[in-house]
Amino acid sequence: MGAGTGTGIGLLGLCAVLLALPGAWGDCEAVPRFSFAEPRNPITNASYPVGFQVPYRCRPGYVGVSDKSFLVTCLPNNTWAWDPDFCIGKSCPEPDIENGKFHYSTDLRFGATINFTCNFGYRLVGRPSAQCVLVNNDVAWDKVPFCEIIPCEPPPVIVNGLFSGAQTEYVFGLAVTYTCNEGFSLIGSSTIYCTADAESNGIWSGPAPECKVVRCENPVVENGKKLTGFVEQYTYGDTVAFECLPGYFMNGSHTAKCDADNNWNPPLPKCERRYCGRPPSIPFAELVGTVSSSSPAGTTLEYRCNPGYATGDGKSLEVTCLGNTSWSVSSKSCTRQQCTPPLIENGFVKAEDFLFGATVEFSCREGYKLQGSSSAQCVASGNGVRWDVSLPTCKTAGQLTVLCGEPPSVANGRHNGTKGEFAQGSIVVYKCNHGFVLAGVSSIRCTARDEYHGVWSTPTPECRGGATTIIVGILPLLLALLVMSF
Repeated sequence: MGAGTGTGIGLLGLCAVLLALPGAWGDCEAVPRFSFAEPRNPITNASYPVGFQVPYRCRPGYVGVSDKSFLVTCLPNNTWAWDPDFCIGKSCPEPDIENGKFHYSTDLRFGATINFTCNFGYRLVGRPSAQCVLVNNDVAWDKVPFCEIIPCEPPPVIVNGLFSGAQTEYVFGLAVTYTCNEGFSLIGSSTIYCTADAESNGIWSGPAPECKVVRCENPVVENGKKLTGFVEQYTYGDTVAFECLPGYFMNGSHTAKCDADNNWNPPLPKCERRYCGRPPSIPFAELVGTVSSSSPAGTTLEYRCNPGYATGDGKSLEVTCLGNTSWSVSSKSCTRQQCTPPLIENGFVKAEDFLFGATVEFSCREGYKLQGSSSAQCVASGNGVRWDVSLPTCKTAGQLTVLCGEPPSVANGRHNGTKGEFAQGSIVVYKCNHGFVLAGVSSIRCTARDEYHGVWSTPTPECRGGATTIIVGILPLLLALLVMSF
């Protein structure tokens, strides 16, 4: 009984101790601390009951957010609850940096850092960055640099010359131009300008030029001539252009410039005689005129296509002896010409092609007979090609006409026939050239040899020498008269 009573008393005491501990009834301990806010009233309690609210205010440099509560509340789970970021940093104004820019990665609020850069031709004076800090209970940038235009030292002074655009101060982008006194030539760039190096220090774009007396000799190229640069005296910068006489090839530069050392640069060229060997052979073409075993550079030779061949434009081919002693390659070539493809009504033409040298064969449809040659060859004719015979025709038996070919030709004479073929009964008349006399009949007739073919009547006349014929004919008469006189 006593032992049980003692145990009960012990449990009651333990419960009393636990109930007396902070938080036993849901109390919150110390209020939270914020970098942007602090309790409005002094903190005196070590703990706070559930539902208790502690008012806060923004620290210097921060401003409250209008739609958020400034109260921190004790919750039943012994924790404090509040609206996040109910105070935010005040904004610093955008810095005004003439001839420069600022850069930031977050915002411009209290505590932010920005960096500065200057426009091209300007350099930064001061720190390259600034921070938004608290100044008299407000915020401002602690140090704002400025951008100044990059200055240069005065430009160099040169002997026997001067520069224009003299200033009391020389800054980025400013240019000065040098000129020389009379009789002196300016060597180098006439204009330099103020620029900057990698560290934004002002420097001149290049060295100042020099003023020197420069005289170059009159340039003469043997077997050549000047094209430009005709002056009495050559000074620095004068340029001369040359070309070689026909048959000569230039070895060196076509132009030369009078340099600061009184010499021509590059050195004057040489005009050398160059020769090509025998001209090339061009397929199906022959040279026009006589050509020696060697030809000077610049020589142009003409080729003419062989009979039956022609170039695409119908003109001759040319090759030229080049300065490297080789012949140029003609852009054209001679190719076989083509005869007009023959068309035979009611007949057939058998051929592989109609090019120069080709032979075609003719035949007729059933019920028709061939009148004329059974074949023809594409032959040369003047500058072109033609078929060597008149094209035949295919006719029925009732349509066949006896035809004769070209009339026989006679030496020292001609006939009046103009056609390639002549119908039966056609007559051609012969005449002799001046100084010749016609012997025999003056005309022949186309007669029928058989049902299909014609033949010219015979004999064909001749043209004989006129004086010889008279002497031979009158000699017997003179002899007879001489005998009778005795």
